Amino acid sequence: MNIYQTIHTSCQRKCSSGPNSDLSKSVADFRENGVAILPVRINPEFIQESKDIVMKSWQDALNRAKNIRGHDMKVGMEFGFEEFVQRAPGRYDLHWGVNGDSHFLDHENVLSQILPFVHEVLGGQTMTKLDFNGCLFSVPGAKEQLWHVDGEHLFSSETGPHYNGESKESFFSPKNLSSILPTHCLNVFIPLVDVERNNGGTEFCLGSHFLTKFFSDEIVWQDSRWKDRIEFNGEILTVKVNAGEVLAFDYRVLHRALEHGGDHARPLLYYTYTKRWFTDAMNFANLPSLKEADQQVPESEVLYWRSQFPSISETKENVTILCDGAAGTQVAKPVIDKMVEHMKMVGNTNVGGTYRNSESVLDLVTKARQSGRLLLSSDSQGTAGITFGLNCTNLIFHLARSMGNCHQMFQSGDNVVLSRACHDANVAPWLRLAKTRNLEVRWLETLGDKREAEDDINIDKTNIDQINTDMISDLIDDKTRVVSLGLASNATGRIHIDVLDKIHEAISNLSVKPYLVVDGTHFIPHRRFNLHQFGVDVVICSVYKFFGPHIGIMAYNKERFMNLKPTKVGLRYDGEEVEDILDYGLEPSEDNCQISRWEMGTLNYEGLAGFEGCIEYISSIASSHGTPEDKLDESMRKIKIHEENISRRFIQGITDLLDNGKMILYGTRNPSSRTPTFAVVLNTETGIRDPYHLVNILNKEGINCTHGNHYAPYLVEESMSRKEGVTRISFMHYNTLEEVDRVVKVLKNTCK
Repeated sequence: MNIYQTIHTSCQRKCSSGPNSDLSKSVADFRENGVAILPVRINPEFIQESKDIVMKSWQDALNRAKNIRGHDMKVGMEFGFEEFVQRAPGRYDLHWGVNGDSHFLDHENVLSQILPFVHEVLGGQTMTKLDFNGCLFSVPGAKEQLWHVDGEHLFSSETGPHYNGESKESFFSPKNLSSILPTHCLNVFIPLVDVERNNGGTEFCLGSHFLTKFFSDEIVWQDSRWKDRIEFNGEILTVKVNAGEVLAFDYRVLHRALEHGGDHARPLLYYTYTKRWFTDAMNFANLPSLKEADQQVPESEVLYWRSQFPSISETKENVTILCDGAAGTQVAKPVIDKMVEHMKMVGNTNVGGTYRNSESVLDLVTKARQSGRLLLSSDSQGTAGITFGLNCTNLIFHLARSMGNCHQMFQSGDNVVLSRACHDANVAPWLRLAKTRNLEVRWLETLGDKREAEDDINIDKTNIDQINTDMISDLIDDKTRVVSLGLASNATGRIHIDVLDKIHEAISNLSVKPYLVVDGTHFIPHRRFNLHQFGVDVVICSVYKFFGPHIGIMAYNKERFMNLKPTKVGLRYDGEEVEDILDYGLEPSEDNCQISRWEMGTLNYEGLAGFEGCIEYISSIASSHGTPEDKLDESMRKIKIHEENISRRFIQGITDLLDNGKMILYGTRNPSSRTPTFAVVLNTETGIRDPYHLVNILNKEGINCTHGNHYAPYLVEESMSRKEGVTRISFMHYNTLEEVDRVVKVLKNTCK
């Protein structure tokens, strides 16, 4: 039997609305039926204001959810948040902007109207607490929410529950339909619009809480069969409640929400009250927070970034996904424009003349060095020296040779400390120096080094690339002359700042400080760097790894480099004595035409123009209009936020593949401890033996990535025991979360 119940406004006028209202009928109805209509009405102005607030909160929650997940809100707890869940298509449970908000907890307009009833049902004020409050929000076309209860009975999920002491009949016996524990949790509904059957009203099985006690927590999950399963034969109440009227029901009552066939959204406030010792830990349990969106970059900004890369924005239908950033990024439009402009307007003019084109080149080099300081030491006018070269590899070899030229720098028994986690550009030059100067080579080992072969299967792949910091204090001593480290692994994406901190501890008490050299090539595109704050003597990197042209850049401590002797034109040798007949001074300046003793010949001026465009592009990511340093700080902060979300999305997407042994990821799963560069291989248990199978599939699907040791042979081939190499998927800030999802989909299909 269906009862279509209407609460008439005229009836409300007969009742004394407020804390002095006669609640006896409502309390009696509640205890018998599990549902009651309260003889109160909420202030219409409060209702309208509440409606405006929840509409804005709902839209904000939708936007945040999409920014975090990368797609529109989906149905189910697994796609929800601790403040927002879509319970059924078009039907939302909203805490965001509502739960705990002072407007909705207004004592005069709301709480004073409903608390007398709540206290009466739950056993008084001292026994009552507000667990949470929210808004049930449905939109036109919302589907039915199937039969369910909001919370199970106490003890019903236990095996064989029983009362202690004598009893003629077990409380939980199927024959006992007249006993029930007191209410421990209830909902109070206050609709913000008129609610009836047509716009998603709610149906209640009156008295069904006496039957649901025989079922465990599964009854909270929606199922069209629950009414039959509990053998309910009673009355079904479909309630029409006008805006501002109040309905309360027991958590344990079976109910469902009907389809929304109306034309407008239907927001309905609810307040969940419990006994003071009870908390609902189920309906929003263990979910991420919409606050993560505060650490999200809006999709519109990412699309703007992409528009600055012609190779991306001009790709038809975006069929190609660029996942090869660690090998070389795409080039930003300001870089291209400045290089073209320089070649058109200045050509191959050199410095040294007093005419316009030559002076323009001199001005270009001066500004490029200032930009280099801005990027690598956060101070365009600072004390860091800036040198340009072909690339990172070329500059590190050049630096190692310059140290080798210093005959007094090395003595018998001296050593250099290198990392097995590095790109070989930061290994081979120092091995050559060690050979020519007869130095001991000491290694920063990874946790994957020196293990037994039989351990390969069981070793933790998440830290196999991690440098063992426990051994650093034993490696570095008064005989250490060079310590060289890559700030981030170009193969696995791991960031090694923790290692740098341990190195600083080890050298802090040494009488002779070794040169601390860092390769920043894979770090600089993803994190902000400062030569002085990082406490290193020199950082070297390749500009084409962060959106610029094929040039290298080196920032160094001028004072520490003063006594080094770079190989250059103009040097003449007489035994151990060296004379420089083309000595332009220790450091470049406009007075010496920006000629640096560290730069071997004429610079790539169009490359420097492109470098200027590179810094211009990175700075444009910032929203603020502060100092150049502030803008770069904000830009790199945004890049870090977006890329950590990329890493999080990718790792979450492939977790099932990893946990089920179908794929192996080498390196940390912590997004804040890595760049979005991933080394993956298919597990041989999939039956696929060809190490190139995965990269071939990805390339065929339009996903640009590569396979190999990625010039990190010690790490990949020895520490990770991957002689055949690994497939490297390396995202950049111009990649979207949607692209990440597409890559994950291909990986999952490959592993089927």
